[in-house]
Amino acid sequence: MNNMKVQKYFFYSMLMIMTVSIIIPGIRLLSSKSPEAVNGTLDLSNYDPGKDKTVKLNGEWEFYYGQLLTPDDFMSNQPAGRTIQKVPSTWSSYQIQGKNLPSYGTATYRLKLLLPEKGQSYGIKILCIAASARIFVDDRQVLTCGVPGYSPETTEPRYYADTGYFSTNKDEVDILIQVSNFTYAKSGIFYGIDFGSQQSITALRMYNFFIDTSLISGMFIISIYFFGLGLQRKNHREAMFFASYCLFAAIHAGTYSESILNYAFPILTYGAAAKILALSLILSLYSLYKSIYLTFNVSYSRRVTMINDGIAVSLILSTCFTDFYLSKYSPLINLLGNAYVVIVVLHMLIKQHIHKKVQGEYYIYTAMISAAVLLIISLFIIILPLEPNLFVPVFQPIFILSLALYMSEKYENSYQTIEELSGRLSILDKLKDDFLAKTSHELKTPLNGIINISQSLLDGAGGSLNAAQAEDIRLITSIGKRLSTLVYDILDYSKLKVMDIKLNIICLDVHQVVESTLEIFRYLIKGKSLTLENKIPPNQYMIMADENRLKQIITNLLDNSIKFTAQGSISLDCYQDGDFLWIEVRDTGIGIPEIKLKDIFTSYEQLEEQPADVSGTGLGLATAKQLVELHQGRIFAQSEPGQGACFTFSMPLVKDNRLLEALPGNYERYDLSPSLTYEKLPHTVNVGSKFSILAVDDEYSNLKALLNMLTVCQYNVTVAGNAKSALLLLKGALQYDLCILDVMMPGMDGYEACRKIREVYSPLELPILLLTAKALPDELEAGFRAGANDFIAKPFEARELKSRVNTLVQLKSSMDLLLEKETAFLQAQIRPHFIFNALNTISSFCYTNPAKAGELLSEFGVFLRNSFDFSSTYSSITIEQEIRLVKAYVAIEQARFGKRLEAEYNIDFSVLDYCILPLMIQPIVENSIRHGLMKRNQGGKVTLNLAKCENRINIQVIDNGLGIAANILDDLTNSKLEGRGVGLTNIKRRLLSFYGVDLDISSAEDRGTAISFNIPAKYC
Repeated sequence: MNNMKVQKYFFYSMLMIMTVSIIIPGIRLLSSKSPEAVNGTLDLSNYDPGKDKTVKLNGEWEFYYGQLLTPDDFMSNQPAGRTIQKVPSTWSSYQIQGKNLPSYGTATYRLKLLLPEKGQSYGIKILCIAASARIFVDDRQVLTCGVPGYSPETTEPRYYADTGYFSTNKDEVDILIQVSNFTYAKSGIFYGIDFGSQQSITALRMYNFFIDTSLISGMFIISIYFFGLGLQRKNHREAMFFASYCLFAAIHAGTYSESILNYAFPILTYGAAAKILALSLILSLYSLYKSIYLTFNVSYSRRVTMINDGIAVSLILSTCFTDFYLSKYSPLINLLGNAYVVIVVLHMLIKQHIHKKVQGEYYIYTAMISAAVLLIISLFIIILPLEPNLFVPVFQPIFILSLALYMSEKYENSYQTIEELSGRLSILDKLKDDFLAKTSHELKTPLNGIINISQSLLDGAGGSLNAAQAEDIRLITSIGKRLSTLVYDILDYSKLKVMDIKLNIICLDVHQVVESTLEIFRYLIKGKSLTLENKIPPNQYMIMADENRLKQIITNLLDNSIKFTAQGSISLDCYQDGDFLWIEVRDTGIGIPEIKLKDIFTSYEQLEEQPADVSGTGLGLATAKQLVELHQGRIFAQSEPGQGACFTFSMPLVKDNRLLEALPGNYERYDLSPSLTYEKLPHTVNVGSKFSILAVDDEYSNLKALLNMLTVCQYNVTVAGNAKSALLLLKGALQYDLCILDVMMPGMDGYEACRKIREVYSPLELPILLLTAKALPDELEAGFRAGANDFIAKPFEARELKSRVNTLVQLKSSMDLLLEKETAFLQAQIRPHFIFNALNTISSFCYTNPAKAGELLSEFGVFLRNSFDFSSTYSSITIEQEIRLVKAYVAIEQARFGKRLEAEYNIDFSVLDYCILPLMIQPIVENSIRHGLMKRNQGGKVTLNLAKCENRINIQVIDNGLGIAANILDDLTNSKLEGRGVGLTNIKRRLLSFYGVDLDISSAEDRGTAISFNIPAKYC
């Protein structure tokens, strides 16, 4: 409603301006009583130079055709050929001796002026005299426009308006004007000549200059505005045509009236200026027609449009390459063309208003009225002729302003419509994102069920499967995993599409990121004749990137290469270029056709020719490209069909081994704590807890966070900056109940560190919690294969970390308690008849060999003390203590069985100071003696071997007794020991729990038994 009011105010205001602009000049013309020349004399004796304005030197002038007379020619005699003719008018309309004069030729005009006073300064102002003129006042030349001559060769035409000034002490003067025209169809003085005082002529000149420059400047500024608008909105061609109309109309305005263009460019010849005038008129009218046609989308037939275009092109060509613009028909054709275009424009405006009720209708009314008035005034100026600035030139600016406001109104309405649609689209887009997120989460559960159930069927949960059934189930599993990956791809691509990805930029070692990613893929491609190679050197290239997103980029590129590489190799390499590191993923696959290279990073784009077992959505490479660009990098591909492909992308390098101070984008960074720096690592905080935790991460901010959260939870915490430092700490005196490892670390990643820890500690002896950027199924599987107990994804909440840490610590504590009770039970499993037999043996030696009895009594004391006096059944003892217990037991048994029992000890004495859990060797030796040797009448020999190999200790008990039956051996090797005592069961369980190793049992009936195990060499 307010907008409609503005339109109405504009319409009535412009209507008032146009009315005033017509009425005032009309009144001035009707009331004008300017004197006219009679018979070659103009009486201005009543003219007051101080009050009156300029007067037109119109009326009857003396005319001498074919002569270029000078003031000297009138000094003595009256020249021949004198006629009286009307000025202003073209001399082609004059008749001499009953014949019209030709347009081309020479002539002289003469007028006598009767002046009011002597000693005054006067001025003369001309518009255009075709095609060259020289003006004299009495015997003095005051103005020249070109060089008149008697032939085209001696004539120099010029096209511009000018003024001349003179002073006189006479009360009458003669004005003599020489004119030559061999160029233009119109000739002579066809615009009135202004005369007046010097001040009035100067004021008139300045007024016309101001009008012309204002008109030209205004149209030029509007032209620039709409050119800019057209360049921004390439689908709105009407803006470009409207800008062209304003530009050409401004140029055309500079070629008439004061002819400003000729003053701005003095080198312009008469022909060039005339061509510019004609061309600017034609092009402005054509541009106006096209602008209106496109703005209102007028439904003209194609034939009409082609005719209009053809007329415009023919006029332009004829003007440029012929002298048509100078012919006597050109004014008429220009007049008809002007009238035709204006009429067509009016018709389109009226048609638009009648058939379509649109906003901005008052702008259309204003444009129609101003166009009609402009057409009428143009006709009057051409036909009469009148001065160009007789009417203040407001009609064309009003017409242009009306159309400009209408187009702005149209664009504003379009903008409002777009805003409304954008609002609706935003709501729908949010609904879409919510639906996508909810749907994807809902899809995860059934997909997980499909994958797990089909995998369990493959593993034999539902019975044995034939080959066809197994292949079908395997296909279902593969499809389920692909759908699960697709869900993640769609979610990531949706976030990238709306730039809803927040990067956590940190310093990364490229080698470690690549190696940890390749480790997963090496497992996935088992069975394929395909090798994966990491050629990037470790600890050499540090980049600034989001760990999770960088792994996703490499994963997507590797996944793509593996799809199209059935056999051969895939290698990753890099090179430095300035502040960026370029990473290459090169394969020996089928390659990519050159025509497809430019499209492979487009969403949902796939190769047309691809292996039959390859499928996908085409989002992997598109997602990788957008993630690379988020890191301010670039990505491209090179390939030849059959020669493999190479994908190369860039990442910003670290400057001076420090975090970059500024990177564009929405990134999260952490400030390093001043109390925790690289020089202070490793660092331990002891809060007096019975549980100790080792936390390992290369990011000091993460270490500080872990340190704060875990100490608040009353854990003793040691933090280390890399895996090598952590392994050294684990070899120290301090025992840890949990190790927290970051997956991505320079030098040695979390997976490798986890495997090295498992060489020494079992999952229950030292649980490991891995920190990963994104807990994807493949990464989880790789971590668990390396020996991790649990995962937690970064960034994590304190409550989640506390819960997972507490679970793992309590798990270890519970397992320790269980094994401690089993060991205590094992210690208590000393049978009464063993003690009775031992005492009987000692008693018998008291009578026969008292010294031997004393020795056996001492051994028996050692055995009892070592069996019952452990301060903790969970605490480690030295191997020397365990061997002492074994020897005490064997000595008692040898005293009892005599020569039937032999014992041999092959012990590397360097191992005696290392640790071992109690009762790990003695029960095995006891088992060999009682169940292997003493079941035979001849007895046998038991051998104990202890040797150190690298960082491990091998313990072996061998006997040559009865051996073990095959069925019993099978139960022993498969841990089916229920009902067979707790000796070997306890040993096997503790070995698995604390050392991650099992008993190695080999036996054959009547040939003896060998039992061995391998434990890490650790000091107590």
